[in-house]
Amino acid sequence: MDPQSSQPRSVAVVGTGMAGLVTAHLLHQDPQKRYRVTLLEKRDQISLSAESIAIHSQDEKNSPLWADVPMRAFAGGFYRNLIQMYDYLGVRYHAQSFLFSFTKLPRKVQEISSSPLKPSPIPGPRMVYASNFHQIPPIPRTMDLVQWLLEAAYALLFYCWFTICCFFVAPFPEDPQNGTPSESLDHYLRRVWLPQSYVTDYLLPLVSSVCTCSHEEMLRFPASDVLEYKRRTHHQQHYVVSSGVQSVQGKLLKGIDVRLGVDLTHVLPQPDGVHVNYSGLKGQTVSEHFDMVVLAVSPDIAAKLFAPLQAQLTAIPTTSVETVAHTDTTSVEPMLRATGSFFSNKLPLSNATNFNTQRIHLLSTDSTTESVHEQSNSILVTTNPLFPVNKAKVIRSARFTRVLRDSRSRLIVNSIFRDRSQSNVPSTCDSSYAASSSWRSGDDGVYLAGGWCWDGMVLLEGCIVSAMRVAADLDVRTPWDNETR
Repeated sequence: MDPQSSQPRSVAVVGTGMAGLVTAHLLHQDPQKRYRVTLLEKRDQISLSAESIAIHSQDEKNSPLWADVPMRAFAGGFYRNLIQMYDYLGVRYHAQSFLFSFTKLPRKVQEISSSPLKPSPIPGPRMVYASNFHQIPPIPRTMDLVQWLLEAAYALLFYCWFTICCFFVAPFPEDPQNGTPSESLDHYLRRVWLPQSYVTDYLLPLVSSVCTCSHEEMLRFPASDVLEYKRRTHHQQHYVVSSGVQSVQGKLLKGIDVRLGVDLTHVLPQPDGVHVNYSGLKGQTVSEHFDMVVLAVSPDIAAKLFAPLQAQLTAIPTTSVETVAHTDTTSVEPMLRATGSFFSNKLPLSNATNFNTQRIHLLSTDSTTESVHEQSNSILVTTNPLFPVNKAKVIRSARFTRVLRDSRSRLIVNSIFRDRSQSNVPSTCDSSYAASSSWRSGDDGVYLAGGWCWDGMVLLEGCIVSAMRVAADLDVRTPWDNETR
């Protein structure tokens, strides 16, 4: 910014997920008041907590509980910047333990009937895992003691082996000179001789539910993503925000100009700034000028809005994820009975001050996993459902775009966010990528932010890091970060 200018520079932040809200908050809170921030959202509500559900509690204050959809649990170690931001904002969060049940489904899922008129042929879980071994996991009621001991010994043995490999067997990095990409998770797991049955029955159901994608998509992730996540979350406590992410949303939005229902069509760089085009109320095209624009959206949306990024961002894989909040227990009844769930016993949930262990049931085929998270007051949140949910029992259903990772997309993202002193294009890239890879975040007055805008798992921590990076590029210090970035 010109130090002689007294006018703040106008910034449009597109998208109201975590990355967009944090970016807008940091620029709006600039101590020197150099930026005038406008937050633009296509939907008619802020997207961070748009699908979350308020649940009436039974405590004396009658304050609502919140079931975040999708779940926003976070762990110490990996989510360092997220936790520091929550502490700075005064967001209350509490430790949350989980029990994960693992159920392997028959191969032909389409033959499984979840009709309430017929007994469900879905088997009960073969194993229950307590997060960070906080308790001795219950023996599933569908297994006898000898079966359970043998299965537990098998699962524990290879869990320990995988953990050792994470810390002591590094994945192969990319080699631009030889045209070798970074090692995929699939190749790494084969290289360390992890049994296929353990991978498909235990490891992939857990990590693919974290990333909400299929097993095949998960295996294409860079091995470094998964290993780094495992190392940094090992023996770390899990947490959830006590009042749901809607409480975070309110703190980040304070004082910011928000416009909802703005359907952008183009972001056009100009010599004097950036024009954004969107549809007006009467269907006409409206053009508005900003000094800068931050696209805090998924790469497929950014590619449609900003032409210089189409060649790069269309190569980044995405998938559509369905999440359903409901009260239909039909397909998970064997898991509920086998693990002693409060659902199966129809016990009332304790009040908001008593945070009990929550159960997450993972129902897997060889190719994908459905996760069912037991929420408050007999609400289930199912992600990637394999079985039909009774429509009469659906509370809310939503679809999300999940950004995936592979070796090529890792190269693209790292190129977009590389230091400006680095100008060489990796030789592993094809010609179409090489032709457009000179664009970096910040060029043309356009910046990118989001969970996918860093070299790691596409999770909330990436949202915070990318927002902090935009702020640093604009000479705004992050108040909760003491390190120079």
